[in-house]
Amino acid sequence: MKKIRENTIRVIEKCKEKNIKVAAVTKVFAGDFKIIENIINCGIDILADSRLLNLKRFNTFSVEKMLIRIPMKSEIENVVKYTDISLVSELETIKEINEYANNYNKVYDIILMIDIGDLREGVYFENYDELYFYVKEILKMKNINLRGLGTNFSCFGGVIPTEDKFNTLINIKYKLEKDFNIEIKEISGGSSGTLSLFEKINIPKEINQLRCGASIALGIGLNDTPFDYLHQDTCEFVTEFVEIKNKTFKGVTKKIGICVINIPELKKEYLVPLDKKIKIIDINDDYIVLDITNSENRLNLNDSVKFNLSYGGLLFMMNSPYIKKHYIE
Repeated sequence: MKKIRENTIRVIEKCKEKNIKVAAVTKVFAGDFKIIENIINCGIDILADSRLLNLKRFNTFSVEKMLIRIPMKSEIENVVKYTDISLVSELETIKEINEYANNYNKVYDIILMIDIGDLREGVYFENYDELYFYVKEILKMKNINLRGLGTNFSCFGGVIPTEDKFNTLINIKYKLEKDFNIEIKEISGGSSGTLSLFEKINIPKEINQLRCGASIALGIGLNDTPFDYLHQDTCEFVTEFVEIKNKTFKGVTKKIGICVINIPELKKEYLVPLDKKIKIIDINDDYIVLDITNSENRLNLNDSVKFNLSYGGLLFMMNSPYIKKHYIE
């Protein structure tokens, strides 16, 4: 827990140097109340998640809650009830939010998403006429506050954040402000991938919010590159050897260790053995099969074996009912 807290504090401090607020993306923790409470106590500005059920669980926390995906029509009432901000890209959805916000006597904040070429959610950046029409209609809605504009990077299209990409978004902000005589207060400029570029490119001052999850959870950013000032070993998966035997395969004798996993569809790339000399041969629904021939540790039956987790691995484990979680301060 201490390492997750330290990651959170360091991410906040790093962003504060550039006057950027942090929305802590917590979906990888699958609504784990204890972990989320630790993150909030570090002074986070916004709690962000793509799972509405998680945000509903966090209703007792006094920080703002953000839904970091487009809401479905069938859940909009609960979005308005249990969150304060949502990413949006469709006018009909915004109209629905406005109606429910009116019913609950609430002014609801939206971040209007702009697609800068990554093929994630958002009005395509070249379609300014569509954006103009959206904003014109939004400003008529009494229960909607256009809090800001946002974009995604390094997702479907693999678009990397650059100064040019940021400036495209910022130019849209200024044009809308001029055309409608309004102030757009927030520009949500991506995720932990943007944080990775703080020392490499100029992050425009208008970028004043980031949605950071991987950096807090696992100390990684763009392309899963580790930050040297963050912890990567925040979470471990621990299991036990249930068999250790010498076996010959294709004429080569190796020392093979088998561990219990009991998690369907776990992928090899989700796990990284802490012992660098151990290699994962295969994973099925019941076992992890390991080549332990070159390990310098004396490994015995019933010994524990530990693995670091990728982001996908942590998400998979936290959502599995077959995993017992232990919290270490």
